[in-house]
Amino acid sequence: MQTSANSELSPRSAARTSETPPNPVIVIPGVLGSRLVADADSASIWGEWRSGFKDPGSGSGAKLFGLPMALDEPLDELRSRSRVDGTLGIVRGTVVGVPVQITAYGSVMSALGVESHADTFSAEREAPAAAGAAAFEYSYDWRRSLDESAIDFKAFLQRVTRFLQVQRQSTEPIRFDVVAHSMGGLLLRYFLQFGGQLLPYDGGGPRLNWEGSAYIDKAIILGTPNAGSLRMVERLVRGIPGNPLHPAYGPVLIGTMPAGYMLLPRRRHAPCATGDVDLLDPEFWLARDWGIAASWLEEDRARQMPGVDSPGKRLEIAEDHLRKCLRNARVFQEAMDLPIEWVPPGVEFHLFVGNATRTPSEFAGDRGDRGDRDVRWTRHEPGDGTVLASSARLDEADGRSPIPWMSITGSGAGHMGLLKDQKLLRGVVELLTDMSPD
Repeated sequence: MQTSANSELSPRSAARTSETPPNPVIVIPGVLGSRLVADADSASIWGEWRSGFKDPGSGSGAKLFGLPMALDEPLDELRSRSRVDGTLGIVRGTVVGVPVQITAYGSVMSALGVESHADTFSAEREAPAAAGAAAFEYSYDWRRSLDESAIDFKAFLQRVTRFLQVQRQSTEPIRFDVVAHSMGGLLLRYFLQFGGQLLPYDGGGPRLNWEGSAYIDKAIILGTPNAGSLRMVERLVRGIPGNPLHPAYGPVLIGTMPAGYMLLPRRRHAPCATGDVDLLDPEFWLARDWGIAASWLEEDRARQMPGVDSPGKRLEIAEDHLRKCLRNARVFQEAMDLPIEWVPPGVEFHLFVGNATRTPSEFAGDRGDRGDRDVRWTRHEPGDGTVLASSARLDEADGRSPIPWMSITGSGAGHMGLLKDQKLLRGVVELLTDMSPD
């Protein structure tokens, strides 16, 4: 894998001054942070649980929420019959017949001046705080592999660039500042370093070319699991539990999503209490009877693959998908964990991290009272309840991070609370409006 940066980059614009407009701002949500709807009739699949939404407990709902699987088909060629429809500023549903709205990304989008095309956040609009900067949401399919999303993100930036150039009646290059939450920070980092490259099928790794630096100045990252999160292990084993607002989304559905495996903790950080465990090794999942190929999930696999009559064939397809997703995640993590020895002039990495909430840092390696269907935590460390502070920083054994953070700001907020922390949001706005030379 290539580790040296390509020095032949597009010329950078001059440093910002008080006379030049601030960079346009892009907001990228995290996993589960974009609304999903059906291609056929725009019925809600995720993010709006009101009359007419597609229940994941039904065969049709399962096929729309889960990504398709097929033997020997590359992940990027497996296409869904559902699509993204805006960032989840507000989650909507009904609880015992009463309409409910819960703010998700609405606070951060409103604070940064995003005008959502999908009407996904509160009508109580604040004045744009980012000094008049144009602001946009980038909603993406958080189920798909992040290299695929990086390709789409590049096309999005090019469309926004053309829009702003027409608006400004200028052909001057447009540079962006990006605010990314949770998994969105991984997408941002990948695009900055590797641009719009698919992960190679041969496992060799993408070429470090800093293509994204031709578009982006400031990468402002909130609560990103740069070293993974044990909560993803829990989701792959147990799925997303149901609550009064939405039904359960089982582990087979979550296990179809390549991006989820990219969030698994690293082996070198010793996430298991009883020994050396490689969470990217498919044999770990098969031996433990966890995840998409677990023996006790045959009914879920049948619902996900109604056109496959044989339980044995469904299991074969699930195992094949598991292996492809884990191989893909390994290539991604190896690329993302390389020490960054050189950063293009003007590119800045800033981190906001939750560091005051007990967060799982280790799981039990033995079988608990409930057998194979549970994940038990044996140790907790400071974080935001989902992401360890050490994971967000990508701390290594030598006490250093391979990411050259220009600033790290701690917060007592939880993972989603980072998006509503007013002090944190003020800090983000200050970074966006800083006019000092690069």
